[in-house]
Amino acid sequence: MKILKYLLYVVIGLVLIFILIGFIKPSVEYGHEITVNKPLKEAWAVHKDESKFTQWLAGFKSIELISGEPEQVGSKYKVVVNPGEGQEDFEMIQTIVSIKEFDHIEFDFDSEMMGFEQTTTFSEADGKTTIKTDSKVNGKGMMMRSTFALMEILGGSFQAQEVKNIEALKKVIEQNTTDYYPAPVVAEEAVDEAAEDAE
Repeated sequence: MKILKYLLYVVIGLVLIFILIGFIKPSVEYGHEITVNKPLKEAWAVHKDESKFTQWLAGFKSIELISGEPEQVGSKYKVVVNPGEGQEDFEMIQTIVSIKEFDHIEFDFDSEMMGFEQTTTFSEADGKTTIKTDSKVNGKGMMMRSTFALMEILGGSFQAQEVKNIEALKKVIEQNTTDYYPAPVVAEEAVDEAAEDAE
């Protein structure tokens, strides 16, 4: 009986410690920085190219505009991701909080189990672009807060995933062959026609 009593004390103690962790660390903050050998405008364009999301965002499945204007403050998107093999998809609502072309974009994500904030900033020097992310996850409810805190404390899960994603983004940008800013064909035709008229 004494053993059972001691085991009960241990279990209660572990539960209290688990809950306490959520109080001490209610959110998890992390981020990563890369420098890519591409100009700012191209890096920005690749980063927001939805057709390339699956190439660098682990678990990404789809994104759909549900309100507002594309790439405008206040616009909302439904984002579907899959955490891993054998796990169910889950949805998040992504809201653009702030955006300045070629400078930064800030998102809020909301789901049943967490709130998530991310700011990505861009800067250029010597033809290279530096991209930096700052992210924060807040679990909804004490159980999720404690779980997320332990995931980061014991394994650095959120930071590791951020590094993996952003390093993958670096490869996608540096291997990009899409011309996001093609020369206007109409303008060229107008010049040719003007030259012919001059003759």
